[in-house]
This record gives sequence, structure tokens and C-alpha cells, in this order.
Amino acid sequence: MKTKLKVCAGVLTAVLATSANAGIVTEWSYDNQAGFATWTGSTNTATTADDVTASGNSSTGANDLLSVNANNILDTNGDFAVDGTDNSLNTSLTWGIPAAGANSGDPKSSLDIDSPITGSISTNDWSWADGTSVMHENWVITGDSLKEATLLDGLTLTPTAWIAEPGDAGDPDAFAPYFAPQLQFGINFYETPNKQVDQDGNCPNGEANYSGDNINGCGDIFEITGLSDLPFEPVVGADFIQFTVPFILTDDQGLPLTGWGDTVYYVTTRLSGLSTLPDGYECEDSADCFGFVTKEQETNTLLAQFKVSTVPEPAAIALFGLGLVATGFAGRRRRIK
Repeated sequence: MKTKLKVCAGVLTAVLATSANAGIVTEWSYDNQAGFATWTGSTNTATTADDVTASGNSSTGANDLLSVNANNILDTNGDFAVDGTDNSLNTSLTWGIPAAGANSGDPKSSLDIDSPITGSISTNDWSWADGTSVMHENWVITGDSLKEATLLDGLTLTPTAWIAEPGDAGDPDAFAPYFAPQLQFGINFYETPNKQVDQDGNCPNGEANYSGDNINGCGDIFEITGLSDLPFEPVVGADFIQFTVPFILTDDQGLPLTGWGDTVYYVTTRLSGLSTLPDGYECEDSADCFGFVTKEQETNTLLAQFKVSTVPEPAAIALFGLGLVATGFAGRRRRIK
């Protein structure tokens, strides 16, 4: 498979080095799915009542067995094919024991992914399409907590309208659905003590307790790893992280579709709705630090949205080739029905 990836990268580099009029898909239907591939909880107590437990099904949106996956689009076994050997993933992680006293009516803490999400999107439209958002129930708990997790996020796009150019072979929906490069994120989670502050009175996010994101006590921390491996540098704002991956239309052998494969599409994903980690925060495991702060005693939602755009003339050839190797996907993954 490594050889195939190298061949695909070489073919795409050659395609992008030539200027040609190419057909463009203008409208798509999409399916976005995400789930937790791995997770680790702390084991500070002998009881199992507070352990991290998983549930949900990324392909059905219900609490089905993971083998109930007829609509699954995630490559969960790492063989670069969605071929019936991939189980769906869990979408919910729950942990801890609700605290006693004033907080006795609160739920457990949890992470919940809204998957699957389907819809339609236009190429080069400024508006964002909804993707697989993540909700964090952040409540006062005792006992064990989540420490880390790995999240896989997949997106398929099916052309529904297009503009053809001379030389384009057939219609671009012949090999649909097309798989955008599957994303893999690591999550380092820190269930912060609500009142623990440093010598300056600041919480782990470096800001004062009982104000801002720490209004109800020190907010929990999500460090996201893996973004530095993407082909383009992420864009970070006060309340969003945005990143882009490229892909082209290919056949079931991973080769560019004649004519249609000359157009590069860029899927830009935007995570928003929570405050990003402030300047000066140092992530524990990564030099490139990305992440969010979630407020205590609240339901926090990290919105995930995306858009599809094109670059009419081939550009950023080196970056595109590196992107294929970095993500480990050649733009379209086989799906055997």
C-alpha cells in the first residue's frame, strides 16, 4: 500500500503540473461520519461505576452494535478501503460519578459526537455546511475521568450537478461517492480541579478563576494533536480552528478521472463555538499546540462545519503531494458493496 500511495502522489503531481481546462462539480450531496477509535481513562478507584464507557454508532446515529454498519464510510482498520471489514465507531464516551451535595442532580461528564450528518453543499459557496459536531457535558464529578482519545472523521461527496469541458470523460458521478482524505485527531483531555490555581491565582488555561471561561471554576482543557501533520497550516482564531485538505476525483484504482481529475478540490473544516487555548499555553505532547477550553457546569458544543472550493489552475503542487503522504489517503478510498 505504501507503494501505491507513492505512485498516486507522483501521478497527481504530474497532473497538477499541467494546465488544462477541466470540468468542475458545482453541487454535491454529502455524508459526514465520526467516532472514537480509541480512548483511555484514569483508573484511580477500584469501582467500575466511574470508568469511561462507550456507546453509540457512527453510521446509524443509534445505539446499535458496531457491526450494524451498512452505511459506514470510515476506514477503521487502516487498510485504505471501506469494504465491509470496517466496523462503525462509538460516538459517546461517559465517565465519572456525579458529585454529591449541591451538584447531586448533575449528569456524568461525557463527549457526544453527532453522527452521521448528511446534506448538500455547493462548490465555492461562502456558506458553511454542518458536519459532525461534538458536545461536552462538563459537570462536577468524582472518580475516574477521560485522559485521551482518538477521533476519526470521514466525509464522502457525491456530485449532483457539474459543468463539463471538452476532453472530460463521462460524468463525474461514475465512481461516486468520493472520499475526502479521512482525518484523524488525537485528544488529550484534562478534567481540571475546579478550584486548583497556580501561585498567581490562574487556572490551567492561564487565566483567572471565576471569570471568562473559568466563570464556574477552572474550565477543562482539550488539546488536539494531529493538525500539524496536515498539508496546510491551520488557521486559529479566538473561538475557531480552521484547516484544509485537498483531493481530486479518481477512479477505483486511485487514478485521476480523465479531465475531471485536473480540478483540485479543497475541503476546509472549521471547528468553532468554544474558546481556543490562549497564547502562551504549552501543550504537553506537541510543539504545535491546538485546542479548546470548555466551561464547567455547562453543556459545551464544538461546532464542526465545512465548505468545498476549487483552484482553477493547479497550484501548491509540492504541498499537495506532501498532503497525500501525511494523511495517508489518495483522495478516494475504495468502497466495495
